[in-house]
Amino acid sequence: MVIKKRENLLENEFFLIVTKIDEVLSTLNKESSEYLKVLSMKASLLYEKAKIYLGTNQYEKSKECLENSLNLILEHSVDPQIAFLYLRIVNYLSYVLSRLGEFERAKTLLEKVVNDGVTCEPNIYSTEDLFSNTKAEEAVAKSKMDKIMINNTQMLGWIYGKLGLNDMYAVMQYKSLQKELDLNDGDPVQWAIRCYRLASLFLAEGKWKSARYHLAASQAVLDPLEAGVTPNPLVYRAQAELARIWVNYGLYLFSVSRKAVLDNKWDDGTGTKGETKDVEKQSEDVPETSDGFKFTGLEVNVPSVPVSEIRGNEEAKSLFLHTHKWLKRARLYYTLRDYPIQYVNIVLELSELYRLLAFYESDIDAQYSLQKKRYETLEALSGILKDVRPNCYVSVCVELIREIIEVQIELMNLNLKKLYNPCVEVNMNGDELKRRMDAVIDINSKMNSIDYEDFQHCSESADLETGTDEVNRVDAEGKPSEKKGDGEGLVEEIRR
Repeated sequence: MVIKKRENLLENEFFLIVTKIDEVLSTLNKESSEYLKVLSMKASLLYEKAKIYLGTNQYEKSKECLENSLNLILEHSVDPQIAFLYLRIVNYLSYVLSRLGEFERAKTLLEKVVNDGVTCEPNIYSTEDLFSNTKAEEAVAKSKMDKIMINNTQMLGWIYGKLGLNDMYAVMQYKSLQKELDLNDGDPVQWAIRCYRLASLFLAEGKWKSARYHLAASQAVLDPLEAGVTPNPLVYRAQAELARIWVNYGLYLFSVSRKAVLDNKWDDGTGTKGETKDVEKQSEDVPETSDGFKFTGLEVNVPSVPVSEIRGNEEAKSLFLHTHKWLKRARLYYTLRDYPIQYVNIVLELSELYRLLAFYESDIDAQYSLQKKRYETLEALSGILKDVRPNCYVSVCVELIREIIEVQIELMNLNLKKLYNPCVEVNMNGDELKRRMDAVIDINSKMNSIDYEDFQHCSESADLETGTDEVNRVDAEGKPSEKKGDGEGLVEEIRR
């Protein structure tokens, strides 16, 4: 009841002020500067009223106020007195339209202001400045103008993303990042976060060079901050998220390369690993090699990591070492105590990394060694979870047991290959043969040691779990997710 009375009071006050402004406007020459100033006062009041409605999620009322405000000043949008206010109204209106699902109209509004730019020297002011007849300091005014232009560029990119126009989204995000570098303004942590999220988009589209470059650019900004004297939890979290994307880079490139090798083997009808043929993905990767997506004013040391399908063991080892390094960095932040689900995901990713590297090993002993490391990793995780996080173990035990069984089968297959390989002349004594047979028997006994009832119990327990966390294992054939944000932070808020 009190809130309703307050709203009615504000409506009455607003009506009285607007009525008075209309009376003044009727006495002024439309070509005079005084007319434009008073007109901007009326438009600013509508703009402020829309912000109040927006704060209470009344999007339709906010949209109506912003549209009325925009219609008042539209024909004067290039005038210095109106230009800045016009940009602010478009910024808010496009956001409100996006919340209402009107993405095409929001795109049209933003494309005009972003593509046309500013063709005059606008007067920079807030609504308070306008009514008090004061001017903002030159440095403050310039900063406000730069921020509104960056905001509109980011908003347009976000709209492109919502419409599925990923290429245009990437262009707008890159432009806003470069503009912030040019101005040397803004939060460096947020800049790095937006940069590695853009890298996630390139990664999802298989544009390896652009993904690698933007991950390295993000790292170039975060590393000096992490090395600073003052601890910053936001930097540590951003570094951990960057590490996860580097890991996704390695796993996804491995999985794409493995699929290409298997496809080639199927097409060729051969049973041996041949060189991977050039695939269409590489031809799509050509534009990213241009300087169009490279930052000026930032020194980026790009690591020597493969950016095309893995063709041999040496490239596989190079990618493995780089990915393994970032896995270890991620584990420094995502500890079992603070982030149990993320910790489990990282260990499962390590298991997957061993599996993918083993695919490129031609030596059976090397394959066996990698699969054994994979087995030890999973066994260690299972033991730790049972002792330290039993509730977490119940949630993931089915996945873990499935992984362990898969590894044991792989180990058994490798032992069988050692025992019988028609391509290699067998030259072993009785003791050697007995040792290998004992190894097969040992594997079989381990597999039989897994109690089916325990497995079933774990399955039932996992089904009864009501927690919101899930284990998101990296799919060897899937694509990494790409975050674009929800657009909430793109609304320009200038109150000074």
